[in-house]
Amino acid sequence: MLAGVLLLAFGAPPAAPEEPQAPSVSESRKDALARYGTGLWQARRDRLLTAIKSLEAAAKQDPDSTAPLKELIAVYAQIGREPDAIRMARTVLEREPHDPDTAHTLARLLNDSGEVGEAVSFAKVAAEHIDASYRPEKALAIYRDLATLLDKAGDAAGAVDAWKLAVDLLTSRRKAIIATVAFTPQELDVETADAFERLGKALVKHSQPDAAAEAFLSAHKLYADPKRVNDRNAAARLEWNLAGAFAEKNPAAALAHLEAFLKLQPQSVDPYERLVALLNRVERNGDIVPELQKYAAQEPANASLRAVLAAEQSRDPVSRSAADAAFAKLLAQTNDPKIVHLAMRSHIETKRAGLILFELDGAYKGLKDDGSITAEARAFAAEKARTIGDILRTEPEWSNAVLGAAADDLRAGTEHPYQTWHALGLLAARHNRLGYANLLFRRAIGTAPLIAQGEVYVQIINVLTLDHKTAELARLCEDALQRDDLLRTFPLYAPLFQSHLSFALARLGKDAEAIAAADTAIAKSADLNRLGYRLGKVQVLGILARWDDAIGLCNKLLAEFPAPGDRVRIRYQLSSMLWGAKKQAEAEAELRTILDADPDHKGAANDLGYHLADQGRNLDEAERLIRRAIAVDRADRRKSGDLELESAPYLDSLAWLLFRKGKTAEARDLLEKVIAMPEGATDGVVWDHLGDVRFRLGDKDKARAAWGEAAKLLAADPRGKRDGRLDDVTRKLKRLP
Repeated sequence: MLAGVLLLAFGAPPAAPEEPQAPSVSESRKDALARYGTGLWQARRDRLLTAIKSLEAAAKQDPDSTAPLKELIAVYAQIGREPDAIRMARTVLEREPHDPDTAHTLARLLNDSGEVGEAVSFAKVAAEHIDASYRPEKALAIYRDLATLLDKAGDAAGAVDAWKLAVDLLTSRRKAIIATVAFTPQELDVETADAFERLGKALVKHSQPDAAAEAFLSAHKLYADPKRVNDRNAAARLEWNLAGAFAEKNPAAALAHLEAFLKLQPQSVDPYERLVALLNRVERNGDIVPELQKYAAQEPANASLRAVLAAEQSRDPVSRSAADAAFAKLLAQTNDPKIVHLAMRSHIETKRAGLILFELDGAYKGLKDDGSITAEARAFAAEKARTIGDILRTEPEWSNAVLGAAADDLRAGTEHPYQTWHALGLLAARHNRLGYANLLFRRAIGTAPLIAQGEVYVQIINVLTLDHKTAELARLCEDALQRDDLLRTFPLYAPLFQSHLSFALARLGKDAEAIAAADTAIAKSADLNRLGYRLGKVQVLGILARWDDAIGLCNKLLAEFPAPGDRVRIRYQLSSMLWGAKKQAEAEAELRTILDADPDHKGAANDLGYHLADQGRNLDEAERLIRRAIAVDRADRRKSGDLELESAPYLDSLAWLLFRKGKTAEARDLLEKVIAMPEGATDGVVWDHLGDVRFRLGDKDKARAAWGEAAKLLAADPRGKRDGRLDDVTRKLKRLP
C-alpha cells in the first residue's frame, strides 16, 4: 500500500526509452501499393486491360493517391478510351490543379477530341507551372503544343508569345537541354530552326511581316550552316515563308523569294496559286499564263502546276476548251483534294456548275459491280465521289450552284445515276433545303436498285421528320409497307417503317392507331432489336402524353431485360418520361444512376445538365455535364466518320447554360450557329431560346423574328402545344411593343 502512495506522491519513475517505430501503413494501403505496382508492370508490358483492372483497384483502395489515376490516364488513352482518360485527368487536376504533366496530357486529349478552347486553357496551366530550369525538355514540348493550340484557336498574338517562349528556351538554355540527353546538338539545332520558322509563320498571321522576316532569316541561317543543321532544301523552303512575309507590304520582294522557292519544283497547288496572286499584285496579269506554261514545260508531270495553269486558262473563253480537256485528264488520274477543289472552283467561277454534276456522274458510274470494272478503279471512283462531296459540304455557295444545276436537270428531264440524286439530296438536307431534298431523294428511289431503296426511304423519313411534314411521313410509311418486293427481300425494313408510322400517327393525334402501329412494329421485329422497338412504343406513349403508361412499360422492360447495357437504355428512356410527367426529382435520380454507372453517357449528361440549367441550379455542374456530353459525342462522331461533328441539341443545351450564367453574347453566337444546322433550324425550342437571348441583348426586332419562327415550328409539334411552350412564346410575342 505504501508503495502505491509513494508513486502517487512522487510520480512513477521514467520509462525506458522505446525504439522509434516506423509509421504504420494500413493493410488497405499496402494492398493498393501492391496493385499499383502490378498495374505499372502490366502496363509496361502492354497488358493494358489487366493493367486497368489493377490500377482501378489501387485507386479505389487508396482514394487519396493520384498516382494510379495518372497511370490510368495513359492506359485509357492507349486503348482508345479517350473520354475515360479525359475524365480521369480532370479528377487529378481537381486535386492537383498545378500539375503541369497532367494539364499537358489533358490539353492534348481535349485537342484530339475537338475541344480546342478547353485544350488551350489547360495548356496554359501546364506552361505556367512547368519548371523550365529543371525540366527544359518538358517545357519545350509544352510551349510548342500551347503555340500550336493557340494558332488553331485563331489567337495569333498568343501563338507568337508561346513560340517566343520556345525560341528563348532553345537559345538561352541550349547546354542544359543537351545535358538532359533529350537531344543531340544537331537535333537541337533542327528544333531551334523549326521554332524560328514557326514563330515567323505566327508573326505573319499576326501582321508583323518585318519581325516574321527576321525570324525566318534566323531559321535560314541555321538550316544553311554546314556545321549546324546543314539542310539546303529546308533553307530553300524558307524562301516560301519569306514570300509570305513580304506578300502584303512588298509584293515584288515576295515574288523574288517565291521564284527562288519554285526552283525546288514543289508538287503542291499553293505555291503556283501564290505566283498567280503576286503577279496580279505587281500588275503583270498578262504574264500569268506564260509563266505557268514556262514552269509546266520544265515539269510536265507536275499535276498541281498543270491544274493551276488550267484554272487560269479557263478564265479566257478562247482557251477554256483546252482547260476543260486538261482538267478532265487530271481528274481521271488523281483525287488530290486540292486539285479537285481547284477544278470545281474553276467550274463555279465560269458558271458551269453542271460540270461538277458530270464529274459526280462519272464517279458513280465507276462503281458498277458487274465485273466490267476493276476493284482498283472502283476504289478510285468511290474516293472521287467522297472528295467532291466533302468539298461541296464545306462550300455553301458552290453547293447552291450545284443544286441549282440539278434543278435545271430535273426540269429538263436529264438523267443521272441514282447515287447522284441521293448525294444531292444529302447536300440539300445539310443546307436545310428539306423540301428540295425530299424531291431529290424521291427521284433517286425511282431508279435505285432494290438493295439501295431501303436506305433512300430512311433518308426521306429523316427529311420529313425534320420538316414536320407529319401527314406526308405517315403516307410514305404506309406506301413503303405495301412494297412486298422490298420487304420480302429485306424484312428488317418492315418494323422500321411500322415504327416511324407509329410516331407519325401519334403526332397526328391518332392515339389508338399509333399504339397499334407500335405493337405491330414489335411483332414484326421478332428477335431483331427487340428492346429498341419496345422503347419505340415508350416514345409513342410519350408523344401522346400517356406518361403513366410509358413509365409502367419502362418498369416492365427493366424486369424483362436484365443486361446492364439494356437497363441503361431503358432508364434513359424512363428519365425522359418522368420529366414529361413533371416528376423531376425521380427523373434526375434516374439520370444520376445512369451517370454513376457510365459517367460518359452523353445523353444522360446532356439531359441532366440542361435541366439543371433550365432550373437555374448547380450551373457549374451543369456546364461540366454538357461539355462532357459534347466532347464524348464529338469523339464518337469522329470515330464513326460522321461529317457533322457536332450535335445541335447538345450545343443548344450549352447555349442555354451560358445564357443562365449571364454569358448572353456567347449564347447568342452559339445559337446562331445551331440554327444553321438542319436539326437546329427546325427545332422550335432552339428558336425560342434564341428569341430570349436576343431580347435580353436588347434586339427586339430579331427577338420577334426568332419567336415567330419558334411559334410556327411549335404549332406543328404536338409536344410544343402540350408542354405549354407554344403558349409561352405566343405571350412573349404579344408583350413585344
